[in-house]
Amino acid sequence: MRHGDAASGAVCAAERALRLLVAGRDWGGAVRCAEEALEDEACRSREVCVARALSTLIYGGELVAADAHSLLNADRPEVSGVVALLQARIARLFGDVERAHALLEPLMSADTPLETRMVAVGWAVELLAECGDVDGARALARERRMDEALDSGVGCRPVLLATRGAVAMAEGRPGPAVTEYLTCGQDLIARGVANPAVMPWRSEAALAAFAAGRDDLAVALARQEYEAAVLWGESRTVGRALCALAVVDADGHELERLREAVQLLELAQAWPELGRAQHELGVRLAARGDVVAARQRLQCASSLARRTGNPHRAQSAERALAAVAAPPRRPALTRQQARIAQLVVAGYSNREIATKLFLALRTVEFHLSNTYEKLGVTGRDELRAALEQLG
Repeated sequence: MRHGDAASGAVCAAERALRLLVAGRDWGGAVRCAEEALEDEACRSREVCVARALSTLIYGGELVAADAHSLLNADRPEVSGVVALLQARIARLFGDVERAHALLEPLMSADTPLETRMVAVGWAVELLAECGDVDGARALARERRMDEALDSGVGCRPVLLATRGAVAMAEGRPGPAVTEYLTCGQDLIARGVANPAVMPWRSEAALAAFAAGRDDLAVALARQEYEAAVLWGESRTVGRALCALAVVDADGHELERLREAVQLLELAQAWPELGRAQHELGVRLAARGDVVAARQRLQCASSLARRTGNPHRAQSAERALAAVAAPPRRPALTRQQARIAQLVVAGYSNREIATKLFLALRTVEFHLSNTYEKLGVTGRDELRAALEQLG
């Protein structure tokens, strides 16, 4: 085969891979086309071919293969920029926040082509927001003129809109976040991108809508995302969609969905998303009174958050764990109230207690009434049970 024919074949394979990726319907076929393209020397020397094929592997959940191919091509000057950008994405999906930042930092310089530079800026700002560094995210967005680039109609507009949505959520402004994510989705749909693996805008919009009290919108978006994720069939994408659906759709299947999400995310080794799912599952198990299982899930969520460089989520999991672990608060009975309560439980009448303690009958009744109120009981039988629980 002539060199030109080989180059054409490799580019066509990468194009097919990308077409299948954005359609979100043939995961296996997309991955095969991407592997075919990247195995061809003609593809590895062309930036657009490498970008399409590597992106397909990444959003197809083949992170190990994508990382291996990226390392083979990292030193090629003609493709090094896009390879570094996609290596940052791989690091982010693996949960290696430090490496992701290290790879994105040099790409944000003025020497980098605009599209690559602004994607790097968007991903870096989003990562800061997700990790709880809202001030840092805002400062970086201002410094790199992210809003100006967005307003200028830059090609990576959906990335920057999703970034603004993430920052708004981190700031506690779910209403504006919904708007950003929906606008991002409109742009992606206009470009023919149906696959939630590329950008989970519906899940993020659903969570924002739920936080903003727009429950019907949240459920509709989460269900649409889940249906699209199942069509694609990749574990991380389905697990992430299931987790969002469980959070916003209180139809009685929340625990079942979260358990399935955990299994899928463990299979995909999707550590950041797994931590989020474990947290949500732990909170719901605690609400059902399953303290042991809740603690296990929340401990796992905390560990995963620390491991993936997200102290914000780790602290959130640890607060939830402390609430589950905390023993019931012992009501503070006064010494007199405790003495009277013990005598009541021993079978003494109010009058007998008054005589025994040299108190007026009305004083005994007053202390006993306050004791009932503190312990949340209404009679002597309930008082006995409450004191036994207190030890």
